[in-house]
Amino acid sequence: MPHTTGSEAAAADRAPSPGGGQVSPGRGHASPDAGRAAPFPADHPALPPGIDRRGFLRTAAGGTAAIALASMIPAGCGADYPQATQDGVELQALSPKEYAVLRAAAEAILDNVPVPPARIARRIDRELALAGDPILTDMKTVLTLLEHMTLLGGRLRRFTALDAEDRVAYLHTWARSRFTLRRAVFQATRAFIYFFAYCDDATRPITGFTGPWRERVEIPAYPVDFGEVV
Repeated sequence: MPHTTGSEAAAADRAPSPGGGQVSPGRGHASPDAGRAAPFPADHPALPPGIDRRGFLRTAAGGTAAIALASMIPAGCGADYPQATQDGVELQALSPKEYAVLRAAAEAILDNVPVPPARIARRIDRELALAGDPILTDMKTVLTLLEHMTLLGGRLRRFTALDAEDRVAYLHTWARSRFTLRRAVFQATRAFIYFFAYCDDATRPITGFTGPWRERVEIPAYPVDFGEVV
């Protein structure tokens, strides 16, 4: 992340953890009860709480098989997924299809949140590029499964072809599934989207976060005499 804002410093405690139980995708605001975390270095990937850097999907039952299945699904023609081009985004980690799925999921999960879904998808793409594997492969698998496994949720069209209301209903089927793998896919998607939405300074009126102390209190620099150094 090129620059860490004050709200990004608090995002780790704002974003819902992906390790939770069967929960609704929701279309609203995160809890304002947020703690304060340390800022992220510019060259260090920022990941939602609960996301294991060693991989999160492959640890779920059936995760390894899901990764193998997703790898056999074609990436798709870029012309079929023009969202990244339309948003003027130069992708660093995700394919145009994966970016489109992520953007569509953000549109469905977030409502009345003053952060454009394209901005969230772009940030996630950058952080995944910094994080690399196995996080990157796991998230690519998550997005591929969401796009193509709509039959499991009773839909005939791909995820990105559904309207926002139908996407929410479809995500509910993943969130409430009796299968651990499907719940893990939903939880990871929601965690990434919430994390990068509520780390944006535009959400401060929603969360009640007034900013880090360094934005409110100016402490002037002054020389310190440590005495003789031997």
